[in-house]
Amino acid sequence: MWLFIFLTQLLAMMSSMILYWFIKPTQRLAKVSLVLSIFIINNAFLIYGLSEFWYERFHVYLVASILQGFMFYAGLITAVISLVYVYIFKQKYHPILTRAVAAMVYVAIVSLALFNAYSPVVHRLNVTTDKLLNKPLQIALVSDTHLGRWFGNRQIDKMVQLIDAQSPDVVVIAGDVMNDSTAAYDKTNMHEHLSKLRAPLGVYATLGNHDYSGNQVAIAKAVEKAGIQVIDNKSVWLDDSVLLIGRSDVTDPARPAAEDLLSEVKADKPVVFLEHSPADLEQMKGLPIDLHLSGHTHGGQIFPLTILLKWFTPLVYGAKKVEGTQFLVTSGYGIGAVPFRLGTRSEIWLITLQSAQ
Repeated sequence: MWLFIFLTQLLAMMSSMILYWFIKPTQRLAKVSLVLSIFIINNAFLIYGLSEFWYERFHVYLVASILQGFMFYAGLITAVISLVYVYIFKQKYHPILTRAVAAMVYVAIVSLALFNAYSPVVHRLNVTTDKLLNKPLQIALVSDTHLGRWFGNRQIDKMVQLIDAQSPDVVVIAGDVMNDSTAAYDKTNMHEHLSKLRAPLGVYATLGNHDYSGNQVAIAKAVEKAGIQVIDNKSVWLDDSVLLIGRSDVTDPARPAAEDLLSEVKADKPVVFLEHSPADLEQMKGLPIDLHLSGHTHGGQIFPLTILLKWFTPLVYGAKKVEGTQFLVTSGYGIGAVPFRLGTRSEIWLITLQSAQ
C-alpha cells in the first residue's frame, strides 16, 4: 500500500512539472499555488478512492490518474516532435507553438482512448474441426461487459444491434457481465435492454471475477432473468450437435478441473469450452476441446499493459491453435474500471465453427 501511495505522489509530481512547463507561471505565489493545488487535488482523489478501495470510488481515482498518465504520453510525443522539428528540419524552436501542439496531442490521446472504448468492432474467426457437423455453427462471443457506472444501456443497445446484424446461431458471454454488483444495473433498468439479446440456439454466460465479488448470486439471478442461461460448471447441447461447456472463474472456491466437466463429450461431436480467464490454457492442452473461448485480460486495455501482460499470461489476446484446440481470447466489449482503451478496442467476435468433412 505504501508503495502505491508513493507512486501516486510521483504521478502528482510529474503532473506538476508538465503543467508548470505548460502554464509558465512567472510570480512566485503562482508557482507555489500551482504545485500545491496539483498535490491537493491528486491526494483528494486518492483519499476518496481509498475510502472504497478497488470499487466505485477507487475507480474514480483511477480515471484521474490515467488522465495524468496521458499527460505524460502527450509530453513525450511533444518532445519527440520538437526534437525532429528543431534538429532534423533545422527550424527555430517556438515555445507557444510547442505548447499548442502538446495540448492538441493530449486531447487527441484522450479522444482516441474514449473512441476505442465506446466504438466496438466485430472480428471474425473461422474454425475447422475434424468432427462431424452437419452445418456451420455461428457463435457470437462477448466478454467483460462490466455493466455499471461507465457502461450501461446505450452500450447494451449497441451490442444487441451489432450481434443481431451478424445473425449468429448462439451468443456466449465469457464473464464479468457486471462490474462487481447489480446496483447500476437495477438503478438504470438495464434488464429491459439486456433481455433483448437473443439467438436461435440461446444466449449463455459464465461468470467472471467481478461477478464473483460477493454478489454472484444476485448477478446470476439478474442475468438469468434477462433470458441468459448461466452455465458455470454445466454443459448444454446446441442443436444436438455441439457440446457447450461452461466453467466458473478461478476465484470460485468450488471451481472444478476442466477434465471433470468433460463427461458428456462424444468422440464425433465438437466441443466448445467457455470460461472467463485464459489462465489455465496450459492445462487445456490435449483435452478433447475444439474451441476454447475466454476474455478477462482486456488485451491489456491501456498501453503499456498491452505489452507487459504478455509476460504473465499464456495468451493475452487473439487466436492461437495448440494441439488441436483453437484458443480465442477477446479483449472484451466493455471497459471495466475506467472508460478508456489505448492500444485496444471494444469488440465482439463472430466465430464460424465448421466441419472439415
